[in-house]
Amino acid sequence: MKRITLSIFIILICSGILQAQEAFNITGTVLNGKNEAIERATVFIDGSQKGTVTNAQGEFKFSNIKPGTYQVIVSMIGYSSKKQNVIIQDQSISLNIIMIDKPTILREVVIGNNSQRKENIKIFLKNFLGESENAKQCKILNLEILDFSTIKKILEATTDDFLIIENKSLGYRIKYLLRNFRYNKETGVTSYDGESMFENLEGSDNEKNDWVANRKEAYEGSLMHYLRSLYKNTLTQEGFVTHEVMNNIQPLQLAPISVDMEKYINRTDSNFVKLKFKTRLYVVLNKGKALKSNNPDDKKTITQWMGKNGSIVRLFLDEAIVDSKGSYVDYRSFFIQGFWGGKRIGDQLPFEYN
Repeated sequence: MKRITLSIFIILICSGILQAQEAFNITGTVLNGKNEAIERATVFIDGSQKGTVTNAQGEFKFSNIKPGTYQVIVSMIGYSSKKQNVIIQDQSISLNIIMIDKPTILREVVIGNNSQRKENIKIFLKNFLGESENAKQCKILNLEILDFSTIKKILEATTDDFLIIENKSLGYRIKYLLRNFRYNKETGVTSYDGESMFENLEGSDNEKNDWVANRKEAYEGSLMHYLRSLYKNTLTQEGFVTHEVMNNIQPLQLAPISVDMEKYINRTDSNFVKLKFKTRLYVVLNKGKALKSNNPDDKKTITQWMGKNGSIVRLFLDEAIVDSKGSYVDYRSFFIQGFWGGKRIGDQLPFEYN
């Protein structure tokens, strides 16, 4: 009995040591162009619940960081926000971030009556938050900080501070640092770029139970879910079906590769996988059901045919480096259409979600 107890004790100690070895720190100092410390600058990790402010010496620290890829964002009024890509493998990292004074840019702003601004806000909310049930429960608390401008058919939106978003469906308050937003009124194409920080909302037990269920539903079948499953090599067990797309129009040609996704993955590092393929992939959370079409019109493109749950993904760069939390090193890694492409801020989850 003593030997068994001692063995279990040793195993637990070793397990604790291994876990401790897998947690690192991201520290740094924020300075201005004159090499002076910037106090109370906001520092956060994009897409996470980790945020802090610098002290009088301009220093910040994030503890218990697991191996992976992270984007550290620094924001301060009067300065252009700074993004620093960080890869944690087997050691902590210290950053030295120099902030640049924000230039005053004169933009051609179209000033109209209040009805024009209301219409611009309506367009912005639809294309920024999304149109899902989760998005409908989102509210931006400080819409007044949005500045709109129109150049020909392009509607642009900018802010000088964080947008504060309350997602009553998923139970998060999101601080979103909007870099740019563009909506083409002619084509309906939307593009936006920015960084987000999450906080849990306070709520009743019933609300918290609803949030747990809604978060699970938002996660299942998402890009985050897919990339985490790909990293763990559990795509089949999780219910994902992946096909190669052989052409763009009907008759649609798909080559099933759901059991052979490993041929696109290079596992040279224990913390990351490299994903590399030249074709386009069709992905759907299938749960064992066969992929079927509903007698699609031969003239329809695949993006019209795929239905509400299918996604098309291809590499925009030569390769994508993915970590265990479903994050990838470069935000330009993928070009996405369909289900994943339609997911906006209203369905976004922090990387801490498990």
